[in-house]
Order: sequence, then C-alpha cells, then structure tokens
Amino acid sequence: MTLTSRIRKIASLTALTAVAGSAALAGSASAATIGSPEVALPGATIPVNFAAFKEPADNKLPQNYRIVRRHVELVRGEKASTVLTAPKGFKIVTVGIGDGRQIGAVVDDTRYAGKRSVRVNVFTNNSVVAKGATAKGTLYILARRAY
Repeated sequence: MTLTSRIRKIASLTALTAVAGSAALAGSASAATIGSPEVALPGATIPVNFAAFKEPADNKLPQNYRIVRRHVELVRGEKASTVLTAPKGFKIVTVGIGDGRQIGAVVDDTRYAGKRSVRVNVFTNNSVVAKGATAKGTLYILARRAY
C-alpha cells in the first residue's frame, strides 16, 4: 500500500465517520406533511370567511370561483413553506386559514391578488400545541376566473 492510497482511505473513513456522527446527533428529523391540493367547485359550501369577499346568503360558492385547499401537519416548533396555486385560467382573490388555531401562515408576496400562485410560510402556534404534539390545519385560496 502506498502512502497516498493510505491517506485517501484514512480521509474517506474520517469523512464517513463525521457524516454518520452528525446524522446520529440530529436525531429523527420530522418533515412537515402537506397534502395535495383539493379544488372545490361552484355550489360547494364555503368553509371559511375569506377576507375581501362577500359570501352569498346561502354560503355556496358562486359560478366562476374555485377554492383550493391543502391540509398541513407540523410538529410543534416546525416551520414549512408551500406554494398554493389556482387552477389554470383562474387568479387568486384572497388566502385563508382554517379555524383550528393550531397553525399560522404568512405570505411572502403581499401583492398576490391577481396572480396564479403564492408562496406561504406555515408555522405552529406553540401556545396551543403541546410539546411533541402535531399541529393540524388547512390552507385555502379563493380564486376567480381570469377574463
């Protein structure tokens, strides 16, 4: 065995040990669970009160509107980011959060109205969610047909 091959073997063994050690220290990392988008069609019941939208008296979604929702699960203290996208041919009117109070959300670009998608940062409400528990919630966008 030559000196350079011995040095390479020692260096690779050291790097492998460092990677394995850092993975052991990290513990089990839990990832946020963000469900696939579900689209509500006209005639469906409006699930939340959307800002800047006057709901009809019967609380049914009118023609030319769609609601896209995504279910989110986060471990307490976890943060995640997702993109909410309106169906093709539709533009966003407003964004909403379900009534659970377990999650919170902030949009990156506050000028999302009239666009097709918006990035939303999601976080847990640590005053409501116990340590080690999972927060569950729903994100919504209300979209209107683009003319």
